[in-house]
Amino acid sequence: MIKRSVFTIIVAAGSGNRCPGPRAKQFLELQGKPIYIWSVKAFQETPCVDGIIVVGPGDDDDALLEMQTLTKTFPKVIKVVAGGNCRTESVSNGIAALRSNCEISKNDPVLIHDGVRPLITPELISQVADQVSPNSIAIPTTTPTATVKKIVGQTITETINRETTGLAQTPQGVPWALLRKAITHWHNHPGVIITDEGSLFENLPAEKREEITMMNVPGDADNLKITFPKDLNRAEAILSEREKLQKNIPDTPYKPRMATGFGYDVHAFAPNRKLILGGVEIPHPFGLDGHSDADVLIHALVDAILGAIGEGDIGHHFPDHDPAHKNRCSLDFLEKTILLVKQRGFYLEAADITVVAEQPKLKPYIQEIKIRLQQSIALPCQLNIKATTSEGLGFTGRREGIAAYAVATVTAT
Repeated sequence: MIKRSVFTIIVAAGSGNRCPGPRAKQFLELQGKPIYIWSVKAFQETPCVDGIIVVGPGDDDDALLEMQTLTKTFPKVIKVVAGGNCRTESVSNGIAALRSNCEISKNDPVLIHDGVRPLITPELISQVADQVSPNSIAIPTTTPTATVKKIVGQTITETINRETTGLAQTPQGVPWALLRKAITHWHNHPGVIITDEGSLFENLPAEKREEITMMNVPGDADNLKITFPKDLNRAEAILSEREKLQKNIPDTPYKPRMATGFGYDVHAFAPNRKLILGGVEIPHPFGLDGHSDADVLIHALVDAILGAIGEGDIGHHFPDHDPAHKNRCSLDFLEKTILLVKQRGFYLEAADITVVAEQPKLKPYIQEIKIRLQQSIALPCQLNIKATTSEGLGFTGRREGIAAYAVATVTAT
C-alpha cells in the first residue's frame, strides 16, 4: 500500500467580532497560550500528519509575525501565511502555500481546521484522515441534543428530524486534487457564501458532484468552536478535566522501598546563548543550543529522578515543542519533578551528577551549583557534582558541546 502524506491547513485569520476582547479571538489565551496554538499542538502530536500550514490575519503584520515566531517550535509547521477577506480566500492562500512548499500527490488528504477549535484531539484528526479517499471527503459531525426547528423570519415552520441532522466540525478532510478543483470553481464563481469544505463542494455544478461522497465521521462534543466569551470558559473547564484524568495515573502494581534512576543529556554549543549549568550562568563565549535554557546538567538530573520514580522522561513532562517551555529556566523543571516525587510517595535521598566538558573549567562553580540545586530541591539530600573531560575524544573532546550523566536514588515514604 502506497503511503499517503497528510497535510493540514489551520485557518486562524478571522476578526472574531462575536467574541469581543483586546485582540481577535484566535489570539486570546487559553491556559496561558493563544487559542490557535492548541490546534497547532494537536496536529503536531498526530503521527499521521506530515505538514502544517497556518493561515493568519491578512491585515495585521505584527500578529502574523508573532504567529511565525511562536510556531517555529513546531517542526511540522511548514509556513505561516496571510489570509484573505473570507474563510475560503484564507483556505485558498493555504492551498497556494502547500503547492509552493510541498511535494503533494493528487490523493493526499488535506485537513482544513478552524484555528479557534483548540480542543481537537489527535484521535479525531486521524479518524478524519483515514476516511479521505480519491472521491470522498470526510466531515466530523455531532447530533443535536435539542429538538431542531426550521425558522422562516420569526416563524417556526417545521420540526426537523435531529437523528438525520449533523452539526459540522473541523478538521474536514479533502483529497488534494478535489480541493484544488473546488477552490478553482469558487474563484471562477465568486459571491457564494462558503462556510466549510462541505458547502465548498456543494457549490460545484451537479455533474461534478455526482462522483463525490461526503463521509460522516462521528465528531467530538468537546471539539467546540470558540465563538462567544463563555465558550472560552467552557474550554478552560474541559482542559482542566483532561489534565486531571491524565494525572490520575494509578501507581504501578509494585512500589519499591528504594529505586535508582539514570539520566543522560547532551547539548551542542551555540552562539548568542548564555551558558547555564545547574541554574548558574557560567562565563563562556558560547551557550548551549536548546528549546529551554538547555541546562544539560539539570536535564540529566531530572531524567534520573523521573526514572527512579517510574515516571517516564523529561521529554514527556516538558516537551521541547511546547511554546511554554521556550527559553524556560530548567530549575522550574527540577522543582516540578520534585513535586512529582512527593506525589508518588517517594523521597529523594541522593543524586550524583557528572558533567563532561573540555571547556569551560567548572570546578570554581560547583559549590554555587550545588547551593542552587539544593534551593530548588528544598529537601535535605546528598548531592554530588563532578566535572571531567573526555581527554580530547568525541564531540565533547572536540569542544562541540557538553554532556551530563546523573544517577538518583529515592526511597518510599
